[in-house]
Amino acid sequence: MELKEWYRKKSLELLSDKLDPHLHYFHNLKPKLLEANINLSLREYVCIAALTVILVFLIETPLLAFVFGFISPFTTTVALLLSLTISMAITISLAFFFYIYPSMRASSRAEKIEQSLPFATTYLATIAGSGLPAADIFKVMAEFEEYDAIKGETKKITGNVELFGMNVIESLAKTAKETPSEKFKKLLWGLVSSIRSGVDLQEFLHERSRELMREYERELEEYSDSLGTFLQMYLTLIIVGSIFAIIVTSIMSSFGIGGDMGGMIVMLHFSIVFIFLPVITTGFIWLLKTTYPGE
Repeated sequence: MELKEWYRKKSLELLSDKLDPHLHYFHNLKPKLLEANINLSLREYVCIAALTVILVFLIETPLLAFVFGFISPFTTTVALLLSLTISMAITISLAFFFYIYPSMRASSRAEKIEQSLPFATTYLATIAGSGLPAADIFKVMAEFEEYDAIKGETKKITGNVELFGMNVIESLAKTAKETPSEKFKKLLWGLVSSIRSGVDLQEFLHERSRELMREYERELEEYSDSLGTFLQMYLTLIIVGSIFAIIVTSIMSSFGIGGDMGGMIVMLHFSIVFIFLPVITTGFIWLLKTTYPGE
């Protein structure tokens, strides 16, 4: 038995009876687990989270007490109180992380889906032009390696049809309820309506892909505008400001202003060049990457 499966079963065995009466407090997590593609029931997820929090608290409390009691100059009482306080803070933070993790993962999946959706929709429209049935269109898309996020969603559609015996409309509706992306949800419900009303899927998908492409172009334009602002701020405040600070402090040092602060000025220059600028530049690159509207 794999460790993850053993841990899941052990958490249910130990905590399910105690936590089942309180699961209604976590009902808002259930749709997020589906959207995050976490293959656990609400009961399993809450039990795993609770057992993990309990184990972390039980392990870290005596460990921290040992560290504070024997390595640092604290009395036994102070060491125990400090270890309990820090352990409580860590376990509360861990519990909060378990609570928000499905939402964080669902948001990440939605972002990845929407980044590739305009191009994937165009590809779907091209496949639909071959005259394939709707179920086969998604089967072909599920084997396409280019768009991983969309591929995962189309695999769900195909799996519902082939493994669970749903018709394509039922499968599309089920996937629409579980996907974290509002844009993809709208596309799937549009496909459901089109199939029911007999609308040509190629025409519908081409129209939807044009709409998505227009949205994508608008996002690129907005990103381009914000990029110019970010670059101006970076060059003006960070680069020019750092150079100005180095020049001013160097002039002060050369004229003897500041007395015996030469060593401090050298450390300041070192910090600006080798710590401040690299950290700020890394943060700037990360900002540009995370706000870019494509993959």
